Amino acid sequence: MRPDLTLDDVQGFLPAPGPDDDKYRRGVVGLAVGSEEFPGAAVLATEAAYRSGCGMARLIAPESVGSLVLHARPEAVVVPGRIDSLVIGSGLPDGSSADVTARLALCELSEAVPRIIDAGALIDTPHIAGPRILTPHAGEVSRLAEALQLPGDSPRAWAEALASHWSVVVVLKGHRPEVFTPDGLAYSLPPGTAWLASAGTGDVLAGLMGTLAALQRRAEWTVEELALTAAVAVLVHQEAAHRVSRTAGAGVPGPLLAMDLARELSPVVATIVAREDA
Repeated sequence: MRPDLTLDDVQGFLPAPGPDDDKYRRGVVGLAVGSEEFPGAAVLATEAAYRSGCGMARLIAPESVGSLVLHARPEAVVVPGRIDSLVIGSGLPDGSSADVTARLALCELSEAVPRIIDAGALIDTPHIAGPRILTPHAGEVSRLAEALQLPGDSPRAWAEALASHWSVVVVLKGHRPEVFTPDGLAYSLPPGTAWLASAGTGDVLAGLMGTLAALQRRAEWTVEELALTAAVAVLVHQEAAHRVSRTAGAGVPGPLLAMDLARELSPVVATIVAREDA
């Protein structure tokens, strides 16, 4: 494990597309995200998934949310089918357990497919089988700690306890993100721009993480592989945010928009794709 992991350390992390690849071989991301209350989360996660290089993004959401996503991103697919990774919970309000269960029932996924669990689905983690990455921010992890009576007195301690309690990978989002496995701290990542503290940026991270998992197409996942994938997603997200923020501020850090952040993922992802001429 590399607690001091940087983007330079993960060049070549993803396979490059080959001449025999098609949209299925490139990886299909399932997005059980967005709701009538928060439809924009689905738009942002879908944009991020495609900008990160997935072959297909398959949306599992209410019809009204699907219509909004198709208007913004006509490449999206809104009918059920096979998927290679699942993002669930972004844009779902608290108390969405019944909705989470209903959407899971529409997903064609094996037990080996990684699940990225966010926002409104976090509390349902015990009912979501398979390899799992949780992406709570400090407020969410504190609420989970209270509900589960986890030990500790800080978001960091609660995130570490949560990873052990549920045997999952936990990404504690914040200014200096950390990635925990059931065995403890896996990665302490460099600080991101403070301008990331704005609505929708977490939805972008979820969609990005879903694509990075889908592109690897692993038959089995170890905890270490999940943790590294989560850490790489955070690093890509941070680098894209720094670029967008500097552009917005005409050379100095300035306010960023989540959609601009999603669109900046493509050139950053390109730097971690394996290349024959590297």
